[in-house]
Amino acid sequence: MFGTLIDVGSEGNVFLQDKSLSLIPALWAVYKKKGMGSKMVRWIVMVDDYKSPYRKKPLDERIELVTNIVFGKPKYKSCEDKLVLIARSEYSKMQYDPLIDQYNAMSDQIYKTTKVYKNIVPTAENLEDLNNIQIQMGKASKARDDIKTLIIKDQESEVKIQGAGTEDFSMFEEEQRYKGQ
Repeated sequence: MFGTLIDVGSEGNVFLQDKSLSLIPALWAVYKKKGMGSKMVRWIVMVDDYKSPYRKKPLDERIELVTNIVFGKPKYKSCEDKLVLIARSEYSKMQYDPLIDQYNAMSDQIYKTTKVYKNIVPTAENLEDLNNIQIQMGKASKARDDIKTLIIKDQESEVKIQGAGTEDFSMFEEEQRYKGQ
């Protein structure tokens, strides 16, 4: 969805590219609401889009980081506005993919486990426990990588089915395709 439904220009302005955005009335309302507009939509996309470059961060850290980037401070009152929360929920439902959601949940858990593991001081008494944790973390990473492979396969087959693979179009053709929508 990042760069498909919504495109972000070099100045950070949000351009609504796809007519299916009308399926997300609350996001459109955020875009039109005074004091929110493009900046708040950009914040929603940066926080919630599956393909956002910030998606790898845990949600609380991601929100703080993106809020700081977009609004210049770690907390911004409008981010908790009821309309924004509804728009985030609708946007998440619009792009929902169970495999990606499972991948993200596993990534969050691996991140939390790694933080715990990192803080354990090795001793003669806990060496076996540390090795077991390390083995389990490896299995979790492998399972997550398997899901990632499925996601990539699924996305590649979807592009082939729809015939919308961007690698098949020149930049001019791609621009014409967007204008034709």
